[in-house]
Amino acid sequence: MKGTRTKFPAHLQETRTLMSELLEILEGGRTDDWYSFVWLEEKKSLGSVAAVNENTSESLDRGLVFRILVDGQNFEKSTNKLDRASLIEIATKFRAEMDDSYPAVKAASYQPVPWTKEDLSTLGKDITTQLPENLDPKTEVHFSPLCEENPFDTEILTLKKLCSSMRTELLEKSQKLAKDNDKYEELAEVRSMGRQEIITHVFIDREKNMSQTLPITLLYSMGMTKTGQVGRCISGGLGGLEVAVHTESDKEEVTLRPLQLSIAKKLVPGRYQVISGPDVTGVIAHEAFGHTQEGDTWMKGRSIAQDLHTSKTKVGNDQASIMNYPNMFSMEDLSHGTNGSYFFDHEGELGRPQKILDKGILSNPMTDLTASLRLNVPRTANGKRESWRRPLMTRQTNTYFTPGDKTLKELIGMVSEGYLAKWASGGMEDPKGGSLTAGTSYLEEIKDGKLTGAIFLGPSGGHVELSDPVFTLLDSIIAKSKSVHASDVPENKFGGCGKYHKEGVPAGCGGPYILWDSINCG
Repeated sequence: MKGTRTKFPAHLQETRTLMSELLEILEGGRTDDWYSFVWLEEKKSLGSVAAVNENTSESLDRGLVFRILVDGQNFEKSTNKLDRASLIEIATKFRAEMDDSYPAVKAASYQPVPWTKEDLSTLGKDITTQLPENLDPKTEVHFSPLCEENPFDTEILTLKKLCSSMRTELLEKSQKLAKDNDKYEELAEVRSMGRQEIITHVFIDREKNMSQTLPITLLYSMGMTKTGQVGRCISGGLGGLEVAVHTESDKEEVTLRPLQLSIAKKLVPGRYQVISGPDVTGVIAHEAFGHTQEGDTWMKGRSIAQDLHTSKTKVGNDQASIMNYPNMFSMEDLSHGTNGSYFFDHEGELGRPQKILDKGILSNPMTDLTASLRLNVPRTANGKRESWRRPLMTRQTNTYFTPGDKTLKELIGMVSEGYLAKWASGGMEDPKGGSLTAGTSYLEEIKDGKLTGAIFLGPSGGHVELSDPVFTLLDSIIAKSKSVHASDVPENKFGGCGKYHKEGVPAGCGGPYILWDSINCG
């Protein structure tokens, strides 16, 4: 991608300089028996909705977290009072409380990794090309993705115009479809929603002083019939407004698909061959061995994966490989990454790709710092929090199945009778029991190696649920589509994850088209 990288926001520099002083207050003289860091988050958000009633929104949120790790336990304070006096007072009181509670600690503390010991060969070029020379603990390092349009230049009126013009275009397409085809009526409603968040993090511990700016831009549109059938599309990811573009296929999904669904057949429940598209494939990856491979789930004894990893039990066939990839800044034929990407996590761990399922064999889990220490497994960049107000947990970044060696046309040609599932509709998993369900908005019929054009809804007229024990599902992969990207990274979709039903974070998920031998559909 041709573009520029955003610079560190100048208005945060004074706070960043102060953070080094705050770190010294927290751990000065105690570096042998405890470990501390200071973390800052700023989130600037713009939003616009074009519907029957239009609305816009703007917000700015900023907060700071103090962390002390002692005797394997984390202690934290957080605040949005960011003036110098308040921050020094909070840090001083926090340090005094910890000195009173832990006047002497016998166990040696975790020691952070210095720049000189980081394995730069395992980091992507988007990280290594932004590293200054002669790094030391005080070097201020800033990361940002390439953007064609500077996200800091986006104005709310620009976003509003984008959404309004898209809605107008989609309404006109709907009117033309109804005019040209007697069996279709105009859509009852079309909505277009745009959102841009510019998230800046600053992480400082005794070995590193890092910041990252992550612009996440989204354009979402949906069309609805009078009977409630919906078609939708999502465009965007990590970048400026240039990534919020609907393709002609996207626009057809919003305007034509709801009309087709209004006269669609209902599926007879049963087991069928299914080809899942990147959207549905990603949900299966996220639910299958995404959540079960989260280190804190292992720690709590809530995951079936820990025993299976220890025993090297095979949980799928040789086609079953799943990646977790935080520093994904391009994918398939797109020059931008999805919204689950970042340069380092919320504990300062630099992002590296990790295979969490390798040809049916489980690898080490994703971890945050605490999970890594308690499980005695390598640390990964999966320590994330919903915001500075919320606790940190092990979370997924971008989770996807690795690609194969077929084209989509070849996969369809391998199906005598089955369905294509392209648009996801939620998912759930049981990390202890080892089962999952992944919803798809509808199914497209395949017969004798060709799409028939027929569309099926679920038995009750809603979305279709694909469900199976995880082992059964992962053992039924017949073939996967190949990737066109040089780094072999398939498409990941804009998404999110709500752990424990309340802690929401960005999380991309995707993969190739996958042909499954048999899935329970209903």
